[in-house]
Parts: sequence; structure tokens; C-alpha cells
Amino acid sequence: MPSRADWRRGVERALRAALVALLAVALWRSVRASRPGPITVTAHSSDLREALVQATTTDRAGRLSVDVDGSLSRAQRDWLAALRRAGVQVSWRGAPPSLAASAGRSREPVARVRIRVLTDSARTIVVSDSVGVIDSVHAAPGAALDASDVVGAVTARAGNFAATADALARSERRDVLVLGRAGWESRFVLAALGEAGWHVRGRLPVAPGVSVSDASLLPIDTARYDVVITLDSTAADLGPAVARFVGQGGGAIVLGSALEIGALRGVVPARASERRPGRILLEGDTLTRADLPIRPLVGARLDAIALERQPSGLAVAIRRAGRGRVAAVGYDESWRWRMQGGEGGAAAHRAWWSRVAGLVAPERSPASAVAAACEADPAPRASLFEALGPPTAAANLADRPASNRLPLLLLVLALAALLAETASRRFRGAS
Repeated sequence: MPSRADWRRGVERALRAALVALLAVALWRSVRASRPGPITVTAHSSDLREALVQATTTDRAGRLSVDVDGSLSRAQRDWLAALRRAGVQVSWRGAPPSLAASAGRSREPVARVRIRVLTDSARTIVVSDSVGVIDSVHAAPGAALDASDVVGAVTARAGNFAATADALARSERRDVLVLGRAGWESRFVLAALGEAGWHVRGRLPVAPGVSVSDASLLPIDTARYDVVITLDSTAADLGPAVARFVGQGGGAIVLGSALEIGALRGVVPARASERRPGRILLEGDTLTRADLPIRPLVGARLDAIALERQPSGLAVAIRRAGRGRVAAVGYDESWRWRMQGGEGGAAAHRAWWSRVAGLVAPERSPASAVAAACEADPAPRASLFEALGPPTAAANLADRPASNRLPLLLLVLALAALLAETASRRFRGAS
């Protein structure tokens, strides 16, 4: 039977083995801790490129934290998203404003650029293009301005943050074909469109079987024409060609009795009702569009969009048919507006006809313009949230050094084992 001294020697051996084990664990942790661990890369928007290069070229980058104090380019956001997919913890903080911009141009030969700016608070926005400053606006929450023309992308800047939108360049317009009997309406529609910069051609019947027309009028296709305007039922023989033209992507404006042409009923947005006379002018009066004779549009299709209404009813409607667009117009004898509209009548008549033609004309944008539009960033804050998610808190707990009590515990246990073994040996008289 083992004596008490044997038991004590066994305990001492166990304490010595525990001490050796604890020292081995401490040595292993010391060697492991000496190896370089992952690092956190921090950067501001102004010096983000260097941080992106560092996070990409080193395998020690475990986290990339960005302080967004200015706009990020599309390439920088894509780079950050790629790093996140590669395993780097990407986070950002800051308060970029809700800023958005758009730049649109109508499909007319001479078209101004309408620039719209939106923001989440009242602030002054500086609008510029690649040449220089266009204007400044006080957006609360939005504002719009017109520019005769712009070069390159339009930038709306608020402090260090900016939104960019690309305005399509003016494209060369194809001809406009006017079909209608010889009279005041045909004459002044041709004049208005020509003055607005459109290249116009026409076919004007003057008697049965006799027409005044431009040479080589046919065929009616999108390689020759942008818009076909049918003023009355004299265009019935060309109705199938006009409907086919719209299906191929062309635009058409149909007025009055032309809305009853059988071949066009399948593409027009509405029909025309009975004619209602316009307002009788007194001496010295001037006529406006609301005073014109009108054939109110009825039976509008479900996909038709109402553009203008008058007290008498719907005046202008538009719809998409096939690959093209068709506008139905209820105004009758619009030439009266030009002749009796006072000093501004001719300009208003010209601008209205050009605008309606531009609404149905097809878009002809070069591939370079489409590529430039893809590079624009009209809403940078929304794009940032989409790419990287919401911002993190200002003080991220993951950036703090982790608390580790294990080395202290190993030291305490090793000292306890050493003292216990030494005390046991002294008490039994061993050296």
C-alpha cells in the first residue's frame, strides 16, 4: 500500500508536468503572437486611391474604413465593392447629402437643356459643365434651370459632394413630312417647323388627282423621315404606309379628320368628336391656344397619355404604337393662333409645333453618348448605399484591441504549480 510520502511525490510530479505544459503553451502563444496579423486601413475620400492600392496589394489588409467627406467616383465604389467580395471588411462613415441631378434635351433641332437638381436641405448648388460654371441655384428641395447648350457632363456641386448627369448631344434630325390639303393650316405648319430648324417636305393636294409635292417623297420610312404629320383625310391613300412607319420606330402627329382614316385607327390614341368653334374675338383681342376651334378627343385608349386639356375636352394625347409614338391633336385651324396671337403669336405657334414634333420623333443617340451616360453618377448617395450598404457607427468596436486575459492566467497557474511543488518538497525534507 502506497505511503503518504509516495502520494506526495506523485503530486509533485503532476505539478512539475503541469508547469512544463503551461510553459509550453506560453511559448507557443508567444511564437504565434510574433507573426504579423491583419491590419486596418483607414482613409478619407481625398486619399482613397492610396488606401485602395494598399488594401489590394497586401495580404495583411483585413479591414478598410473610409471616412466619406467628399464624393467617390464610380470606379472607387466599384473597387470597394470588389474588395468586400474578396473578403476585406469594408465600412464607411460620414453624412453625404442627398443630391441628385438630371439633364434632359428634347428631340428638336434646336433644343435647350433642362437641368434639374434635388437635395435634402436648403443649400446653394453650383451647376457647371466641362467648360465652366453655368449658374448657381438655391435648391430647397429642388430647382430647375435651362441652358442653351452644354459641353460634356453636367455637374451639380454642394461643397465637396457632386452629382453628375450626361446630356445627350444634339443629333441630326431627319425630315418631317406634312400631308394635308393646300390651305392656311398646311402653309403655316410647314412655315413653323421650318423656322424651328426642321427639314420639312410636303404633299398638298390642290385638286382631284393634282398635288403639289416634293420630289422623291416616297417611300415613307425611318431612313428618310423622323415625323409624319397628317392634317386631314387627304392622307388616306398613305395611311397604311404611315402606320407601317410608326411600327418601325417613326413618329406621327394626326389631326382632325385624319383620325378617322381606317389604316390609322389601330395606332392613334383617340378619335375626334364634333367640331366646336373657337372664341369670337373682339377688336384688339389676341388669340391663344385655348381660343382655337377644337374637335375634342374621345375614346382614348388605356395606354394613351393626356398632354393637354381645354374646357371643351381633351386636346392632345400621345401613345406608343409598335416601336414609335403617335400624337392625336384636337386643335383645328391652328394657323389662327399664328395670325391673331399678337406679337408673340408666331413664336408661340412655332414653339408648340416644334415641341409636339419632338415628342414623337425617335431618339437618335450615338453610341458614344450612351457610353458617356453610363459613366455619369446622377445620385451618388444612393449609389453609395447600393454598393456598400449603410454607414457604420463613428466608433467601431471591431477597431478596438481585443481584451485577452489568457497570458495572465497562464502566469498565475505556472507560479501556483511551482510554489506548490517547492512547498511540498520542503515540507517532506527533500532538496
